[in-house]
Amino acid sequence: MFYKQNIILIISIRVILTLIIFVFFSCRENILSSENSIGNINEPIKTKSPESYTFEINASKITFNETDNTQLNITRADVFVSIRNYSSGIVSITVIGDNKLNLYSASFTDNAAGQSTKITNHVPEKVRLEFRNFSGNLKVRVTKSN
Repeated sequence: MFYKQNIILIISIRVILTLIIFVFFSCRENILSSENSIGNINEPIKTKSPESYTFEINASKITFNETDNTQLNITRADVFVSIRNYSSGIVSITVIGDNKLNLYSASFTDNAAGQSTKITNHVPEKVRLEFRNFSGNLKVRVTKSN
């Protein structure tokens, strides 16, 4: 009887350890570091408020175009662009204002360490992003300027 209980206990421990190891390693793939707020690969995160618009993506060889309404109603803004961990492709960013004016336009084929530009006397209504085989971490932020 005692021998049978020991075998059941040993088998139970092995099964539990196997499940713990399986769950631990299968869940580690998409854990984000505290430095990375971007999210899963090729899934953009957008945040909008009355005074700011942010688009972030952790991209891996993506090709697509997107035009997004900022929902901003400000006439003085800062456009901030950051690209980290660049490895391929091109991304073009255009901020479109009232009267369909291009208020900011730039293309990137390398890392960009927080480039910032001011927009005055126009409302930044839309942000157009064009990705061509782009891989890297992109952050675009349009915020109210002081």
